[in-house]
Amino acid sequence: MVEKSIFLLLLLVSIMCIVGGVLGATYKNIPSAKLANTASALLGLASMLQLRISGWFDGVMRIYSDQARYPYGPPSHVTREIIDNPDHPIRTWLRNALFFDPNFGAYLAVASLLMALAAVWVPSQN
Repeated sequence: MVEKSIFLLLLLVSIMCIVGGVLGATYKNIPSAKLANTASALLGLASMLQLRISGWFDGVMRIYSDQARYPYGPPSHVTREIIDNPDHPIRTWLRNALFFDPNFGAYLAVASLLMALAAVWVPSQN
């Protein structure tokens, strides 16, 4: 329920930014480029949230965790890739997060959009 509310709020604010950007093309005192970039970043965040709400990420994981195809788990060479070396827990955690956690890519996308959004509004030094 909270995700749906945040999704709708992101869409609403994005639409407001788009309208403000269009008005900024007419009136010189509205920062239309900043509003357009903000709308872009907010729409990107909304798209990631919509994919999560719609179950797209779960559907992708369902394909690759098929028990009928691999009833005893993944083949041993895949298991060795996932487990790595238990004597190095930090390296194992980092490797698993970077290469095997399906949510990590979504987190990176959200972080990049937030960084873009922040960069738009940082005042420039002249």
